Amino acid sequence: MKRRTKVLAASLLLGALCALAIAWATTSPGDLSLLEPYYGRFARDVALSRLESADGPRDTFTFVVLGDNRNNLHMGTEVFEQAKGEGPVLIVNTGDIVRGGTVGEYLENYIPLLELVDPIPVFCVPGNHERGDRHDYAGFRAIHGEPRFSFDYGRCRFVGFNASEKLCVNSAELAFLDEELGKPGADYRFVFFHVPPKYFEGTVASNDRRGFEWNAEELRAILVKHRVTEVFMGHIHGYATSVIDGVRYTLSAGAGAPLSDRLPPEGQVYNYMVLHVSPDGLREEVVYLDPDSREWIRREVYAGSAS
Repeated sequence: MKRRTKVLAASLLLGALCALAIAWATTSPGDLSLLEPYYGRFARDVALSRLESADGPRDTFTFVVLGDNRNNLHMGTEVFEQAKGEGPVLIVNTGDIVRGGTVGEYLENYIPLLELVDPIPVFCVPGNHERGDRHDYAGFRAIHGEPRFSFDYGRCRFVGFNASEKLCVNSAELAFLDEELGKPGADYRFVFFHVPPKYFEGTVASNDRRGFEWNAEELRAILVKHRVTEVFMGHIHGYATSVIDGVRYTLSAGAGAPLSDRLPPEGQVYNYMVLHVSPDGLREEVVYLDPDSREWIRREVYAGSAS
């Protein structure tokens, strides 16, 4: 009897493993080799190399933040064209660059946007839609490499990390953020991730809040400790900004995904952010598509100080 029980248990285990193997095979994102040529053009390290060799003064420059183009190539093209026209030294994408994480989506709806702004270096953090069915960010990694970055340019530090796991922000990501922000040598510190914490969402969204709570207060403490200049996020499709504990949090998630009715009407706009760095300080603008006139409108968010 015991032998039959062991055989049955082994058979059940083998069956479960086979089922997992089949599920893994049938949820393939596609032929990842098709994305290999783009790694050599758009990977994080390539972007860093381009930035380091960029001409122009390091104390005076412009950068752009945008996010959530998510397979809307038509609107994404319009937003990226506008962003390119700002003459930025770099662009940061806050994630949800495709809908399901498949190779076909990257080729059809995301690579054309990178090529549109090429050779401007684009740094990207992954959104929850880049996880793919396997939750391994395979397509994202095939193009951009590691879903983290940290670098200085001029007086500014740029730190991006993955806040799109099931629990959004794990302890390893927080340790990375804390370490990078704690390094000396930067006057301004900018942080980038995709899913907002619920405490921010409560200041801008009216209902159905989907922001994360796990490790949210730990994140909040790190941002305050290091006097972060501004946090940029995506996920809630539109625009909003709020200052919490002296840190500015800005939602820029209007590069193509369907606009969210969880935001007030003035935030339900396609948009991107423009930051101007100079010896005089910082100046930030939101540029958005007016839903009535269909013209791009520019509005100053702050000048001189982020808080």
